[in-house]
Amino acid sequence: VPVPRSACRRPPTRAAGRAPPAMSGVRAHGAMGAKDPSAVAGGQPGVLGIRREDKNKWERRAPVAPKHVQELVKQGIKVIVQPSTRRVFTDEEYRSAGAIIQEDLSECVTIAAVKEVPIDLLLPNRTWIFFSHTIKGQPAGMPLLDAALERKVRLVDYECITETGKRGGPRLVAFGGFAGIAGAIDFIRGLGERFLALGYSTPLLHIGSSFMYPNLEEAQRAVRMAGDAIRQHGLPAALCPFIAVFTGTGNVTKGALDIFKLLPFEMVDPADLPKMREPGVGSAQDCRKLYLCITTAEHMVRNKNGAPFNKEQYYREPDQYEPVFQDTILPYSTVIVNCMYWDTRFPKLFTQDDIHRHVMQGHDRLLGVCDITCDADGSVPTRQFTSIEHPFFVYNALTEKTSSCLDDPGVLFHAVDHLPSELPREASEHFGNCLLQFLPAMVAARAPEACGQGDTASWPAAMRGAVIAEGGQLTREYEYIQQLRSAYERSDSEEAAMAKDRGGRTSGPHRVQAPPACVTLDLGGHLFDSMFINKVCDLVESQRGRVQITNIDVGSSVGDTSRASILVMAHTQEALDKIVGMIFSAANEAKVSFRRTGADRDGASIPAEAQRSILLLGSGFVSGPVIEYLLRRPENVVTVASIQRSELENFAQLFGARCQPQFLDVLSEDSEMGALREDLVKRSDVIVSLVPATMHVGMAKLAIKHKTHMVTASYVSEQMQSLDKDARDAGVLIINEVGLDPGIDHLGAMKMIHHATSSPGCRVLKFSSLCGGLPAPEAAGSSPLGYKFSWSPKGVLLASRNSAKWMQDGKLCEVPGSELFASGKPMTLNNALAFDVLPNRDSTAFAELYGMPEVPTFFRGTLRYRGYCERMIAVARLGLLELGPVEQLLPLKEKSPTRRQWFAQLLGCVADDDTMLDAAMSERLGSGSDAEVGKEFIGWLGLLSDEALPQAPAENPIDVTTALLNRAEMLYQPGERDMVAMYHELLVERSDGAIERHTATLIEYAEPHGVTAMAKTVGITAAIAAQLVLDNPAPFGVGVQRPLTKVWYDPMLRILEGEGIRMEERCEIVRGASKL
Repeated sequence: VPVPRSACRRPPTRAAGRAPPAMSGVRAHGAMGAKDPSAVAGGQPGVLGIRREDKNKWERRAPVAPKHVQELVKQGIKVIVQPSTRRVFTDEEYRSAGAIIQEDLSECVTIAAVKEVPIDLLLPNRTWIFFSHTIKGQPAGMPLLDAALERKVRLVDYECITETGKRGGPRLVAFGGFAGIAGAIDFIRGLGERFLALGYSTPLLHIGSSFMYPNLEEAQRAVRMAGDAIRQHGLPAALCPFIAVFTGTGNVTKGALDIFKLLPFEMVDPADLPKMREPGVGSAQDCRKLYLCITTAEHMVRNKNGAPFNKEQYYREPDQYEPVFQDTILPYSTVIVNCMYWDTRFPKLFTQDDIHRHVMQGHDRLLGVCDITCDADGSVPTRQFTSIEHPFFVYNALTEKTSSCLDDPGVLFHAVDHLPSELPREASEHFGNCLLQFLPAMVAARAPEACGQGDTASWPAAMRGAVIAEGGQLTREYEYIQQLRSAYERSDSEEAAMAKDRGGRTSGPHRVQAPPACVTLDLGGHLFDSMFINKVCDLVESQRGRVQITNIDVGSSVGDTSRASILVMAHTQEALDKIVGMIFSAANEAKVSFRRTGADRDGASIPAEAQRSILLLGSGFVSGPVIEYLLRRPENVVTVASIQRSELENFAQLFGARCQPQFLDVLSEDSEMGALREDLVKRSDVIVSLVPATMHVGMAKLAIKHKTHMVTASYVSEQMQSLDKDARDAGVLIINEVGLDPGIDHLGAMKMIHHATSSPGCRVLKFSSLCGGLPAPEAAGSSPLGYKFSWSPKGVLLASRNSAKWMQDGKLCEVPGSELFASGKPMTLNNALAFDVLPNRDSTAFAELYGMPEVPTFFRGTLRYRGYCERMIAVARLGLLELGPVEQLLPLKEKSPTRRQWFAQLLGCVADDDTMLDAAMSERLGSGSDAEVGKEFIGWLGLLSDEALPQAPAENPIDVTTALLNRAEMLYQPGERDMVAMYHELLVERSDGAIERHTATLIEYAEPHGVTAMAKTVGITAAIAAQLVLDNPAPFGVGVQRPLTKVWYDPMLRILEGEGIRMEERCEIVRGASKL
């Protein structure tokens, strides 16, 4: 007979005075971890402690892994690790890495943990770093904060370590997408059990929860095996088509998608969901795959006024939008995986009432919800949080009851709020990779006795901004917490008073619970140091209203302002209007910006003197990501200048009033156009030039003249380099090569080189950097080249005529353009992607720039899919890339030859003689399988057919070839996506003779119907550089530059990672020259 859960509680009558007899080994009634409150003031500089996690039995993570300890020990840092039999890494692993295993941490000057530290174990006068859950003034975290203040702890919170050192910036130390990965694995496991309860056995039943596998690789293998079974045998027809809808596009979504994509899948656009078949009538093909659908804000809401969706406006004025997800997405979803950020300003995705309504209307399709975000009363109707050991409940929309029995009717819910702890090894290693760079500075000195003393000021900005308290005081950046505490305390008392009058009314099923009258106010200025936020609370309290802080962005220095969104609530609309009027008057008096949501559109609340003006030259496919990124900052205004009027109009409509279109011809010699260029540059804080490289120099001269900084994604030309002295003299920064290649390649390479060669006696043996913009694998098969044009086809062909040179084993290798494709070499990346590698122009110039002129092997290459070279060799050797005019083709200029006639004329043979034509090709291509592949490609181009020659100058072979390649198979079709691949490899000989191989890999895919991977990686990188220059150009210096130094690559790589663009780095020891 099952024992009721209440029987597991400890009997209240049991005496606890006498301890049981001592025994060795595991004790069933033993303590769950010794707690030694003893402490010695101070700690020893240079000693780091790693605390044992004990918040719950599932918390097996650590802030650093043994490999990180080994690196710290190499730097002369003593590491003490508390013993643990529960942690994913054994004590012996840490001991082997050089750590000391002991219970006592009193010698440690800095102690790192993952979760909150019990108050009685918080050693005084130390630097402590962990997730403290105090920065939002959460009542539950205040006793811990009070203890840290009392004990003069220097408290550092991982959540606040950001690129800019300011809250709200891209986080640098986090558990990435592991919540999404673990959540998806667990949810798929639950679906298997749930489907069995519904009467259907599926391969999903054989998948376990994440924590059941020794590592992520094994968990992925289990999911992949289930996918193989689905591919072979299919899912039950009653479940198909199986449609999984994902919300958001961040790291959590990416992690969850990576798991679902281990199953056979097809991406489907949200707009196509209504076209999908009803469950139970899916085709046999439907049963052998899952349909995955990514939804973003534009699919979740619509403008109340019927205007097109505007992302910036939606986030600024969410009350101008109403929810549609519950009617346009929910009815067609088999499962929903909720990964998106949400707060109370925004409409909910769907509610319990929506599920009930669809069930009653016969649309009972929804079988499961995986709520990875775990927001209480959040965007989806998660009634309760679950645990790792009991991860599921079933919600019955008809009875509005939940059940822990998966056999009961209803929708399966999964809502575990500490998912990364299910993948403790990989999560800890990722976390430690992020944290490692900051630890040496943190152990250099003792925590200060008073706030503002000690060595905190010398820490990197990212770390300084994460210090919540020191010397018994809140730091300047976090003094607002005290006001937040007061606001929360008042809010509790105000809610109790209002509960008598509001009658339980809500503002609608897709909003948070609220009284009859409410409004959101956006405030900006010195909200906390001026005590303005307290004054707002006083005003609301005096009118028996209620205030709730829904969003907050606190300035990081005395001169910075803060922003907050507050939900003000009252019993009646009349009372609300009175309160809002009082707050408005107070804001005017305090010089705080005030905006009632729905008013002051398009950033008008930003004072003119605070606005930053960006001049963006060019309106091509890269410009969109640049504008979107820069307009995230409310003070930025972007003027887009181009000769393409239609593109300018599109951007203005898409991005709103802070994106200002301007017709401009960069090269025009017209005096009025010249005056306009001067005026635009003069009024701008920074120029971002995305026009062709030959157009940069003229604008750069204007930038120097008017002392305006400039950003480009292009290579530094000789003409641009010649402006260096003028730029320095004018105090102007012109940063170039901040795209993908060049750009991210420089950033990743220099970081890897500087890190790998930081130890004395190291010698670089080899460096190679490879990059390619390609169609994603599923889109590459329509063309024999495995390539599609995202820019000028002729430009691609012209680039393939460039000669190349590089260093190989100490020798200079040179290849003329005519033989470039013949020099291609095969390579396989990540054991999955088969590429051809082509040398990319003059690599030796970059050896100088990278500070390695003497390195034996230095190579930069271009990636294409395997088979590209053997086909393009034929194109080159048959003369199809010749610029022209070609003498033997001149007679065809005024004629209309067929393709075959033109090709025969180029080869100097008779078109009607197949044998002669084949022999002419063989003479140039040789014999063998490569030659046959080349001939097949010539046939695919149509050069052996009697079709008319396309419109192109017949005397110029490269123009004809361009026209032949400009066909549907070589162009991206709707729904097809591209990808970029980048790979760095560095071989370093250490002083002890061992050889290290360092690699860094970037694979970035576009989303179907979304921004291309190329546009994203180029545009976001250029925009990040521009924003860094806007924020503070001083650290970067002046003159014509490339991003080759730490001052560039450190912040840019961290911000790129926050955008989901990350190079995966690995290092291995090579034990002998034979293995190189």
